[in-house]
Amino acid sequence: MNKTILILISVLLFTSCTVQKNYTDNGALESRGKISNNQKNGPWKYYHENGELHQYGAFKNGKQDGEWHFIHPNGVQQGIGTLDEGKRIGVWKWYFDNGQLQTERTWNNGKLVEIINYYDGQGNMLDKGTVTNGNGVMKTYDIDGKPFQELIYKNGEIVK
Repeated sequence: MNKTILILISVLLFTSCTVQKNYTDNGALESRGKISNNQKNGPWKYYHENGELHQYGAFKNGKQDGEWHFIHPNGVQQGIGTLDEGKRIGVWKWYFDNGQLQTERTWNNGKLVEIINYYDGQGNMLDKGTVTNGNGVMKTYDIDGKPFQELIYKNGEIVK
């Protein structure tokens, strides 16, 4: 009897959850993770074109959920943040490819709340812009501290 139950449970596990692998046009592994109920569920990994790990985290009912990690093609951490049912929440940190902290931003329910700080590639603090409570201008810079882009936010979303 116990053997029958064990076999039944094993069959259910194998049939209800499969591992899916996706490949680029040139045959390189692009992503892999678990599918259940025709949705991404559980851990997933995505890869750069060079084959190195690009990002990893988990899905729940087809939406990114929990802590996600992002990695530059050279293997250095690019970012880290948390999602709740596909929406950014809490503090997200982004790094330059030399490992230096680039920026920290606070999110709530998928909307930008504030820019905590912004640095250049040497760790010098830069003007982060005026975003407060999801409204204002976010300034971005390249690794040398040269202005890259200004983004206008309204109610936590980019408008320009």
